[in-house]
Amino acid sequence: MSDRKPIFQPNELSNEAATSMRTRIIAGLTAIAIVLPFVVFGDWPFFGFICLVLVFAIIEIIRCAKTKYSKVLYLTAFVLAFLVLFWNFFQDIPKMFDGSNSWHGLYDSYNRISLSATIIFVGIILSSITIIADKNFTIIDACFIITTVIIIALGLESLLFLRYFPVHLYHDDLIKQGLQAPPYINGYDNAESFLFIFYVALGACLNDAFAYFVGVFFGKHKMNPRLSPKKTWEGFFGGVILTSLFCSGFAFIMSAVGHPILKGLLDITHWYHIIVLSTLVPLVSVIGDLVFSSIKRHYEIKDFSRLIPGHGGILDRLDSILFAAITVAIYTNIFCDVPGGFILP
Repeated sequence: MSDRKPIFQPNELSNEAATSMRTRIIAGLTAIAIVLPFVVFGDWPFFGFICLVLVFAIIEIIRCAKTKYSKVLYLTAFVLAFLVLFWNFFQDIPKMFDGSNSWHGLYDSYNRISLSATIIFVGIILSSITIIADKNFTIIDACFIITTVIIIALGLESLLFLRYFPVHLYHDDLIKQGLQAPPYINGYDNAESFLFIFYVALGACLNDAFAYFVGVFFGKHKMNPRLSPKKTWEGFFGGVILTSLFCSGFAFIMSAVGHPILKGLLDITHWYHIIVLSTLVPLVSVIGDLVFSSIKRHYEIKDFSRLIPGHGGILDRLDSILFAAITVAIYTNIFCDVPGGFILP
């Protein structure tokens, strides 16, 4: 009687892979312990944290080219990035001083996402000036920097939206009822108001984790060796399916116990949005990962930096989250009553 091979034959785990896995897990848990308090508390601490992340991300995207650019480029990139990130806040500055008390906090400024045509044009002008001032900075570099800086800044703006939009809905409901909105701190159940951003980040991170572990143990067919040599189709499908099931279950459970992730979008009544977003998040997370992997392959670097042991730099961890956040923010702007538009003057 011939021996039959099992349908799913796990790969042998080498010492190197085991060490790498252990390092990734420890570093990942440490990063979560550092980041989670900012996310849970929200308000200005989270805003400051996002600004700090933006600084590290811009430095990494400029240095990945391994070219010695002048300080003019750093100034240009930071100006463009913070203009994109702060645009909503700048628009609401008049409300802070008009005496009408119409501005109540960051959740009023980031109750929408917007991308200004003026800012994009300013970025093009600044990049053109940088090409003239820096002999090492070419038109190809300018297109790369403008595109990546806008993606990074828009992704971080989307994270601010995901964190503050539920707070805006809560305070808006109180105002419509003629009630006085309490202070932000403990005025609204923080464990509930941060569920939206937690759901998106959880989906992106779980997809990365599930894809990694499924790929390590069962991966045999390479997905795209040119962009990401270690990714497999087994890891891709395993990550997307498991993440979709986990996130859908999480959203349904939270809604069933009376704490929907986002009323009007991710609740039992709108179950179809839960299924769609729980599937979209892991899918676009893979796209984000591959886009930034293509940047690393082009510039022949392994990681954007060595900031996080076993994980690389800020962008190595944020690549999938940025794309997931932008996708969910746009989806929310389409299907929820979000004030303002997306493309602004």
